[in-house]
Amino acid sequence: MGDQVLDLAVHAQVFEICAAPIWIYDSTFSVNVWGNKAALELFGVDEASFKAAQLEQLGSFTPEQLRLWKKLNAQVHQDVEVEKKEINVTVTSGEPVPGFLKLEKARLVLKASYRPIRLREGSEPRERDLTLIQVTAQVAPTVEDNQLRLVEMCNNHPMFQFLFDESGKLLAANKRAMCNMREHLGSCENYNLQNYLAIGECDGSLGPDEMYKEAMEAIFVLDQPCHRFPQLRWSKRHPGKYRWVLYEMWPSIDPVSQQKAVLVCEQNISQVKALEEQIKKQNERLEAQLEEALAQRDPVHKPAIDIDTPADKTLKLLDKIMRGKLTEVTPREAQEVRDAIIQAGDLRQPVNFNEQLMKNSQTVLDSEVSQSLIQLLSSRRPAKIKEEDDEGDDQPQPGHPNQDLRHIYARSNVTQDSVRALIAMHKNLPDEVLTVLQRIDDWQFDAFKLSEVSGGRPLSLLSYALMKHNGLVDKFQMDDHRLVKFLMRIEDGYPNNPYHNRIHAADVLQSLHVLVVRGGLKAPDHTYCDDVSLASCYLSAIIHDFEHKGVNNDYLIRVSDGLAVLYNDRSPMENHHLAASFQLMNSDEYNFLRKMHNKQRETLRKQIIEMVLATDMKQHFAIHSMFQAKMQLNGTVPSGGNGSGGKTMRSSPHSTSQDGHKVIDEDQRSLVLQVALKCADLGHLASPRIVHKKWVQYLEEEFFRQGDREKQNNLSVSPLMDRDKNGISKSQVGFFDIVALPLFQSFAQAFPEATPMLDAVKDNYAMWREEAAVYANANSARSSK
Repeated sequence: MGDQVLDLAVHAQVFEICAAPIWIYDSTFSVNVWGNKAALELFGVDEASFKAAQLEQLGSFTPEQLRLWKKLNAQVHQDVEVEKKEINVTVTSGEPVPGFLKLEKARLVLKASYRPIRLREGSEPRERDLTLIQVTAQVAPTVEDNQLRLVEMCNNHPMFQFLFDESGKLLAANKRAMCNMREHLGSCENYNLQNYLAIGECDGSLGPDEMYKEAMEAIFVLDQPCHRFPQLRWSKRHPGKYRWVLYEMWPSIDPVSQQKAVLVCEQNISQVKALEEQIKKQNERLEAQLEEALAQRDPVHKPAIDIDTPADKTLKLLDKIMRGKLTEVTPREAQEVRDAIIQAGDLRQPVNFNEQLMKNSQTVLDSEVSQSLIQLLSSRRPAKIKEEDDEGDDQPQPGHPNQDLRHIYARSNVTQDSVRALIAMHKNLPDEVLTVLQRIDDWQFDAFKLSEVSGGRPLSLLSYALMKHNGLVDKFQMDDHRLVKFLMRIEDGYPNNPYHNRIHAADVLQSLHVLVVRGGLKAPDHTYCDDVSLASCYLSAIIHDFEHKGVNNDYLIRVSDGLAVLYNDRSPMENHHLAASFQLMNSDEYNFLRKMHNKQRETLRKQIIEMVLATDMKQHFAIHSMFQAKMQLNGTVPSGGNGSGGKTMRSSPHSTSQDGHKVIDEDQRSLVLQVALKCADLGHLASPRIVHKKWVQYLEEEFFRQGDREKQNNLSVSPLMDRDKNGISKSQVGFFDIVALPLFQSFAQAFPEATPMLDAVKDNYAMWREEAAVYANANSARSSK
């Protein structure tokens, strides 16, 4: 009819007697040109309303419906009126379609054809290309609503659904499935399942043809109620990408032929996996929020990273089993412990410690702070620290003057008169000195004030006072003169470093003294610190940084300093503190312990060595982990270690002597003393805020001086040691979070009497968090401008 000229004067009467609605539509102007009586009755309008512009009648539809109407109208114009094609459509009530007015009858479904015609009107020879619309079928309102709804649901279901017969021929498919099949196989009359599966890849065991044969046999031969298999499908829309799909097949019956058929559903499981991952991440966020909420209520601090070592994880798992809680041990937990042991280079170091810190540098910690903590705590070099140029002429070479980092120590001015003067001062202390020393048992102490009132002799004065006060001088028949001379010589051996100086040594000594006498190490029913151990504690604190070079061990190792060469890069500074101190102590001039029994001297030396070596932060996690394990297994630490926050103490397995005192294992005693000195070495973290910040400023200056040396030697500057950038004051939150709080918390759990020191550390932690928040807000405000 596209080439046939339709003359209304001639053909209108013929169309009028037709029972089917027929009318002429002009897609260019979106108006109906003419309609027979059946068409007017279908829409319930008169001729004028029928010919009105349709866009004016579409105001009740949504913007999306209007968009679809315009798209379909453009298609009618192009396909029918321009290209002279015939198209068929299905129209339902409430659906805007070009040429159709609003249907008065509800739940009505019409099938209509759009055909091209050439219309001549009147006596003029002008002709127009228009569209002839004819309703070819009408579904009466008696069709069940549920059937219509099911058809709509099936066609718009996101899952592809197919019905194939026994030969694999396609019988039916929902709209989305047909679109996908046409997209991959093109337009054809006979689609089949075998060709459709061939567009995918195998799952690694079966090819597409084998998949097809296995599936058809499962459904039609073996009568399996359901058959499932995955397939890898390459994306046609996004080249280079792929997705996994899952096929589910159920035996069915074709309702038309009543023959066997198979219902096939294709599901994109890549999307399901992505959704599962999204839900998993959301669950992790919720768990983190829950932990944060519980942490606000629970005083137990939980570090930003997992600092449990493989040994910790193993012991916690065994602890659950030994306490009869086998059901709480999940396969996943056991697998994590196994993986931690296999991956670990050292069972006493946190698993993937460096990687965890660098990952957190993107969220919790600054990158340079993370690198600084890695350099401080890890035996592995930081992954992102710029390495030195191995080929440059400026690289320090063996024998280079800078290499040995020679310190010019102040010569010792210990004379007989100065020794006698200190002894005399102790017998008749000035009021200002007495006022300060009266606070040596307090949890918070100002060593700067002691240095001020003692005339620059804080260490020797405090050391001698403590040894006399606790009866150690008389107990071990120490030579007063040699003791004071030794203490003053050690004090003179502390260089004028900003931080590692005699005031720091005095501060550590006082902190350790308080932990011993007030922190529970000398409890009535057991004592981790007898008289020999108390002498070991005092002497360890006194010498622990003797002749400190003002740089860290990493620097000594990088420049091949003589101490690093002598001690094979193993704790060179700590080894030197010990060796140099014992050399003095063993000389006749300073040997104040000549009357101590040999067994006691052996014990003293062993304990001092173990305690001072423990101050090397490279050993931090190993010692902390062992302390946790020992104290927990001996019933002194709450079950759950540093993360549970539990308060119930288990019964102690210590053996008991006849006088009712618990017998302390010597290895455990040594470990307790090591951790006590570690806490004391960080004792300024528990000082009043103003004193603590003063210590941090001095440590920052010492680090900057090391950075200056590194620049002079053409070395890469260590993290947070470049004075042109932020210093360690920037890293305090991270250091407290990962090192300080877990350490002090563990000690306070084992010795609740030490809780005041933990509380003071928490107070300073809160101060640094407040300052970090202010700094972050200021940066955010500047960046938003």
